Amino acid sequence: MGYRWVEHTAEVELEIEAPTEEAAFNEAAHALGELVGDDLRQEWISREVSVAADDRAVLLAHWLDELVYLAETEDLVPDEVERIELSGHGLRAIVRCRRGNPRPLVRGVTYHQLSFERADHGFRATVVLDV
Repeated sequence: MGYRWVEHTAEVELEIEAPTEEAAFNEAAHALGELVGDDLRQEWISREVSVAADDRAVLLAHWLDELVYLAETEDLVPDEVERIELSGHGLRAIVRCRRGNPRPLVRGVTYHQLSFERADHGFRATVVLDV
């Protein structure tokens, strides 16, 4: 009996650069849709998504978690953020999705190297997905 550590490379890191905070969240949704989208139909469905957190980086993780949940439970792949409202403690958005058979690649959003910060020309964010 015993244990050992084994390196695990089942993660993908998403780096986002955007001119505004809202655009960064939009880019994250678009990137996730590109990652999991497969066999999509032309059936468009809009969903309201609301998440809360006091920190923008954690808010980004919650946002992606919610979009992964929609893909897993309703076969909805995010395509476009129609409307987004950011507050000091949360986000409300209308997300236009396509129904399909999303690839079950993402098991979760991690907090490893999670960041969301002001950059020279807007905002920069990093999030690591467990795949």
